[in-house]
Amino acid sequence: MYYSLHVEVPEEAAELLQAVIDGTNPLGLEIRDHTLKPPPGAPPLKPGCVELKVYYEGAHEAEEAQHQVRAELPEAEPRVAPVEEEDWSETWKKHIRSVRVGRIWVGPSWQVEKAGDAPVHIVIDPGMAFGTGDHPTTEMCLAELDLELPCRPGASVLDVGTGSGVLAIAARKLGAGRVVGNDVDPVAVQIARENAEKNAVPELELTEKPLERLGGTFDLVVANIFANVLCQLAPRLAARTAKDGLLLLTGILATQAEEVQQAFEREGMKLQARRASGEWVLLTFDNRASA
Repeated sequence: MYYSLHVEVPEEAAELLQAVIDGTNPLGLEIRDHTLKPPPGAPPLKPGCVELKVYYEGAHEAEEAQHQVRAELPEAEPRVAPVEEEDWSETWKKHIRSVRVGRIWVGPSWQVEKAGDAPVHIVIDPGMAFGTGDHPTTEMCLAELDLELPCRPGASVLDVGTGSGVLAIAARKLGAGRVVGNDVDPVAVQIARENAEKNAVPELELTEKPLERLGGTFDLVVANIFANVLCQLAPRLAARTAKDGLLLLTGILATQAEEVQQAFEREGMKLQARRASGEWVLLTFDNRASA
């Protein structure tokens, strides 16, 4: 019998929650926000919240994780429940879909035949890092990379909070030159490296180094992370954007867009475009501070 731990928290607490979960040796996890259709019988999430469903081999492991979550996030209400045994290796695949965005196809290894005539194929199997391609924010980032990189052949790209590495991989396959992806989560960095190898772009620079320790500036900087983190990183993200470079920001709900815009305008960045997908927004800035 397997056991699951369900935790719902505000999005600003999601990074801390995942850090706690990473240290509990889970078998796997699912991450859901309010834009995704809930499982049958499950209530929808509140806007601005995320849910983690984490799987463990036994009740003891799940209950120990529950205690750790309560210790770090007292406001959370983690719930442990038994999970009926089934063939997980097949059942979980039903919830994963591939996507086609412009020239790019992104999907799991068991759906490669759906790639069709897409010039760029990226295989990402779900794991312990965000970014399988099917979240609205990831799709918007892919669309912008597909739009901008043909105009900037050989451009340098920085993917902040790279997760699975899907955006860094896409940038390289679309013709970028130097591509760097960083993430504070060492598990995510390892997964991104494995995905880079799998997708035949091992030359990507994937690192845990913080922004201030990355060398140089970049023609395109993309960050698909929570809005509050974007605001905190505004000075460092602006500093990494080259003269005449673009900064692509998402992970932002429509209700948060004005706050994020103001944070980056204070750093001398100029809003160039705004794209929306449902309740999610992508903001594109150009670097006028260096002009």
